[in-house]
Amino acid sequence: MDDSKALFDYWHDRVRLKNYELIAAPEHVPTQELRHECTNYDDLWRSPEVQQLGEPDRNWVITIIKYECTAKVLQNRAGRLRDRANELEAASHEQDQQKSKLLGLLKALQEKLFGKDKEIKRLEARVASLEAENEAFRSEAENSKAEAEMVTELEQLKKKYNAVEKRRQELAQNNKSLGGRVAHTKRYKQQRDEAIVLIEQQKQQIATLVQESWRLREENERLYQKLKQVER
Repeated sequence: MDDSKALFDYWHDRVRLKNYELIAAPEHVPTQELRHECTNYDDLWRSPEVQQLGEPDRNWVITIIKYECTAKVLQNRAGRLRDRANELEAASHEQDQQKSKLLGLLKALQEKLFGKDKEIKRLEARVASLEAENEAFRSEAENSKAEAEMVTELEQLKKKYNAVEKRRQELAQNNKSLGGRVAHTKRYKQQRDEAIVLIEQQKQQIATLVQESWRLREENERLYQKLKQVER
């Protein structure tokens, strides 16, 4: 065994690994522990083949065995840890991709939800606006109705007054001239005609307001149904 290369090769081939879990342990493991616990180092240097050698040769062979066992277990450990690192890197990359996909889905969901919130708020604002507008039309319609009732009542009072006035004129016919009676009749007719025109105008305005009120009520109902659909 004087040939050093042949001697290294000889003992290299006889090194056996064991306890692979310890070899692949992620935490730090001392080299000495790896050599004794994960190789057949102790069996090799204690073997009769080694122990029967003389002192200088035995120490030299034990040194070679120590080197080969250490080199082999460290190389195996390095390979295993490198493979583990690659697996973790791949897993980390996969997690990053999954995270990116989830973030994309979350963003899309948030945009969709916020979009619905905006649409709901817009519809709510529109409903509130229509309700206010409807209330304004209703108030105008009620006001016009009150004015029309007042005009009707005034017309009735005028009729009663005219009847009384006519009776009074008949009783006091000798005190009035024909011209004065004609002028009064024209004035009364003019007032009556003006009142009739005003009543017709009020009726048309009321009909228009009532029609617009019904249109707004239908628009409110349509928006309310649309709002319910969006909320679902």
